Amino acid sequence: MRTRLRLRTGLGGQELWRLWCDQFDDELEALAEAIWAANKMVKTESPQSRDRFYAIKDEFILRYATSGRKVRDEPPPPWYRGVDGSTRTLYCYRVPVGERVYRLHSYLQPLEVEEGLAEEGEEGGGSAVDEWSWLPISFDELYKMLASYAGDRWGFSDLRVG
Repeated sequence: MRTRLRLRTGLGGQELWRLWCDQFDDELEALAEAIWAANKMVKTESPQSRDRFYAIKDEFILRYATSGRKVRDEPPPPWYRGVDGSTRTLYCYRVPVGERVYRLHSYLQPLEVEEGLAEEGEEGGGSAVDEWSWLPISFDELYKMLASYAGDRWGFSDLRVG
């Protein structure tokens, strides 16, 4: 990944995607890094923003993950609109992109759950930096870009920013 990217708000999703993609060797690498970064940044966003982003992330997982394993059962968050008292199972998915392997978590159940899928000690994808303040793009810009991509490539609709 090159680091000359300097984005500013006000650009459309397709323009943001073109600028973002220019920083990578291929489109899947660009998409994986955008999902990875947005996934780190979304934690402080509203429940509605998280739900909209997680729909895109789940579609990415469905399209590109090679395996998944059960991580844990957990109670639903306060805003969850499911059945009271129900638990959710969190899964860890591996998404290989080039020489990197991205690990992403989701409540989607894998078609086949792989037992003993290693997570610790593997070479991971995405930046190792925990603080994302250095990234020259905001969560809203990442979401706008990803929503545009998902709409154009995957036929997603009703993916609003904010």
